[in-house]
Amino acid sequence: MKYFSIAILLVVSSLQALAQNEGSDRITANINVSAQVIQSIELITVNTMQFGNAQPGQREIYVNPVNSLNAGYMIAVGTPDAEFRLNYLPNLELTQIEGQGSLNFKYEISGNSEENQPTSELLELDNRNIRFNSEGRYYIWVGGKVNIANAPPGNYEGDFTIEIDYI
Repeated sequence: MKYFSIAILLVVSSLQALAQNEGSDRITANINVSAQVIQSIELITVNTMQFGNAQPGQREIYVNPVNSLNAGYMIAVGTPDAEFRLNYLPNLELTQIEGQGSLNFKYEISGNSEENQPTSELLELDNRNIRFNSEGRYYIWVGGKVNIANAPPGNYEGDFTIEIDYI
């Protein structure tokens, strides 16, 4: 805000100097300022994604974000009825906590303006507009696939990041 005030003073000072050089006693300046304050977006994690134990011979684990009770569940809270875009990296390398193993995880997310997972729709990375509901909420479920055929036993970790921006 300090820079804004200084800029206005410089404009007015320049107008005064210009008016004095032209021999006029009158200075007129119109400065229109507008600002739109938008509420920040809060992302609340309600449940993390759960995989359970792999069965002998199992090659892949899949958590369907539309209908699996093991899907992660988050609520985005923002300005009611505002549009936003959602972005995330669909592939993530999970690293073994105690060891040298790694796994490639392919994320899938679904979303809904209602808190109803079975009617949520898969959200592709197509840069489309999404809208908060009238309470300023949008519900997100996180799932995905991981191939465990050649994975050494152990615990794996990685960070999943969702970016949400108002339009």
